Amino acid sequence: MTEPSEESIQGRIEREEFARGHLPEGAAPATPRLAATTVIARPGSSGLFELLLLKRPLASRFAAGAYVFPGGVVDDADGSEFWRSRMHRPSNLPPDGLPAATAGIRELFEETGILLADQELKRLDALEVLRHKLLAEEVTFEDVVRDRSLTFLHAPLTYFARWVTPRRLARRYDALFFLVALSSRSEDVTITEEHDGLTWVTPRAALAEFTAGRLPMLFPTWKTVQQLSAFDHLDEAVRVLGTSSVTSIEPFLDVDGNTVRPRMPERS
Repeated sequence: MTEPSEESIQGRIEREEFARGHLPEGAAPATPRLAATTVIARPGSSGLFELLLLKRPLASRFAAGAYVFPGGVVDDADGSEFWRSRMHRPSNLPPDGLPAATAGIRELFEETGILLADQELKRLDALEVLRHKLLAEEVTFEDVVRDRSLTFLHAPLTYFARWVTPRRLARRYDALFFLVALSSRSEDVTITEEHDGLTWVTPRAALAEFTAGRLPMLFPTWKTVQQLSAFDHLDEAVRVLGTSSVTSIEPFLDVDGNTVRPRMPERS
């Protein structure tokens, strides 16, 4: 897999992320904030599965113009005792992972309207009303779940990766990645103004578009797409990844003038 040239959109995105806030080389790193990333996959028309990628606005201060997975930081409320009896816990999830699973489901609902509850809500318009109130901070996610007596004990969450932001960056995240395998292509996706568009694409097609410079992605995103491209079928990916141990990956940054390239950590 060849990476895009230094003058590509990809190079601009990595350079801007570095310029947005970084520490001098050798400085004590910031403590990463716990976060969650939700990788949505569905059966594809070609027989291969497709991934959902959301496009960040060009005017965004974070990853402008890049394609990303839904996700965000873990809130204090995501670690509430309230969730322990309501949330599915993947067998390979570490002890600190349940708040991230909760955050992944919450962020997915906020960003796309997809709610992975065990109960099917009868009216989609009522679901959008709840989502609107949540986005407007008129209610909390716990309020929504409690009011509708929702549970997520069968949510199709597969924990399969964990990425930590490089130490040179001032804002760092410790992001747990969850694969969500949708059973059909009929799930409605409604984005907010936080994103500028969306695309469904097979992992291999996404890599080809990335290499051609037409689908810019941050380093952990395209490496995740690359990981998933090894599978022909979604059920195979879920089976293999769901029984695998997960090791945290913390890339390092190769900085040369205005060129910033993330690199995989060297194996010891």
